[in-house]
Amino acid sequence: MITALLVILVLLIFMEVNRLLSRRSWKQRLKIYIHEKFGAVPKEKEWNDKVKEYWKLTGDDDGLDDITWNDLSMNGMFNRINNCDTSAGEEILYWKLRRNDMEDEEREIFEKRVSAFGRDEKLREETENILCNIGKESASYYIPSYMDGIGEYRLKYGWLCRVLQILLVLSLIAAAATRTSAAEFACLAVCVVNLVLYMMTKMKYEVELGLSDPAIQILEAGKKLSEKEKIRELFPVLSEETAGFKKVLRGSRFLRTQRANTAAGDVGALLLDYLMGITLWQLTVYDSMVRRLSEKAEEYLEVYREIGEMDAAISIASFRKSLPWYCVPEFGEEKRISVNDLYHPLIMKPVENSIDLTRGCLITGSNASGKSTFIKAVAVNAVLAQSINTCAAGKMQMPHMQVLTSMAVRDDLVAGESYFIREIRYLKRILDHLTERKIMLCVIDEILRGTNTGERIRASRAILEYLAGKNCIPLIASHDKELTVLLEKLYENYHFSEEMGEDDISFSYKIMRGPATSQNAVKLLKLAGFPEEIIRECEKKQREAV
Repeated sequence: MITALLVILVLLIFMEVNRLLSRRSWKQRLKIYIHEKFGAVPKEKEWNDKVKEYWKLTGDDDGLDDITWNDLSMNGMFNRINNCDTSAGEEILYWKLRRNDMEDEEREIFEKRVSAFGRDEKLREETENILCNIGKESASYYIPSYMDGIGEYRLKYGWLCRVLQILLVLSLIAAAATRTSAAEFACLAVCVVNLVLYMMTKMKYEVELGLSDPAIQILEAGKKLSEKEKIRELFPVLSEETAGFKKVLRGSRFLRTQRANTAAGDVGALLLDYLMGITLWQLTVYDSMVRRLSEKAEEYLEVYREIGEMDAAISIASFRKSLPWYCVPEFGEEKRISVNDLYHPLIMKPVENSIDLTRGCLITGSNASGKSTFIKAVAVNAVLAQSINTCAAGKMQMPHMQVLTSMAVRDDLVAGESYFIREIRYLKRILDHLTERKIMLCVIDEILRGTNTGERIRASRAILEYLAGKNCIPLIASHDKELTVLLEKLYENYHFSEEMGEDDISFSYKIMRGPATSQNAVKLLKLAGFPEEIIRECEKKQREAV
């Protein structure tokens, strides 16, 4: 007998030591992971549509619309920035990019937070160590929606549970005081009714409790983080709001302990579960917890946003460190965009360009020379400037602007729309959003390319003349050199060009003043191996056109 007990004791000690070693190893791996990922380019990942949930709940019409978001490949831009540890961080980061705006005071607070996490490695890593406990479970992305309608998760018969609890207490007192068969039978009947009610409710209750678990993890992390002095200084609202959820956290700990005991599956745990079921204690604690969350839904969403803001700030500090160079934008009232050494942050080996605009800009150039990439770089950086106070540039000055684009137009076979029909719809939406309240950056790639040359030139001229007289800065890329002459009094002319070799074409991707003078379509056909008779005919038509 003693030998058997010793064996069991040794096994228990071995299991506990193994658990402690595993936990220590996990903590060490987590510490290394947190340290190494800061400033690193995030690994490529599939797009997670769940990050939209907070935006869908709180977004408005003044942010980036779907067309602009897709034109600028902002899913890829989001993934490039996203180094978040939590679902809340990802949702707030997405919300910031879509919202594309910050008040001056908000921007000042935001910059203070990003800068603090960027320079204080100890603070950052301690914070991330807590944030990683929240994680990115699938259910976590629906916390804002869950909290928005949390009242629906209350027990429909919570009052009945409380009545039955009172009856249980009264029947126990009566049975103990009178010791009669009737009183004991009444007590037993109440116990049976309570147990049946508990068993009937248990499955639904556990599913709903599973939904609340990620929400509670946010509060627990918020409480731990608010205990840090530097976090309280950077996120004062977090400390204020988490203080009001002490009873919710106590209730959640009780329910979690009960669930863990039941999950163990041993006889003692099951008997305890039935005993607690007879008292209906778990159900009333759950209902009370949900009621308090419902009463403090707005305060909870403040905590959620603060946690997300914290995680996003660390991610943006990491994004800044990962860039070849960056700047904090300068905002003014003047209708002017001035950028030095600007580049597109999604390009691994970017070529920087500078430009200064107080009116519209028409950019011409041959195929593959860099027109589209440049206008996208300007638009993307305008978005990053306003949403995360960060630009992939040496310097960027701009006003607060609405950004609208018409670039990646495609046919829609399902809707029965041709390329040209969709293109004019995209352009019309830009005209509809023009306002004196806010300057617009209007970015159009190959305007009206869905129609013939004559109509394209006439219609493009009319549209661009109209835009030139409005409260916007149009940035237009086009192959139509005629527009550079027709609009030279209204638009600045810039171009991209190439160097022709005997057997190749090289591009500098540097923007230059003036309209384009070169063409390379025939040369590209030749390099692609098209038949000689096609090349000769193209060259002949080209000479005739000249």
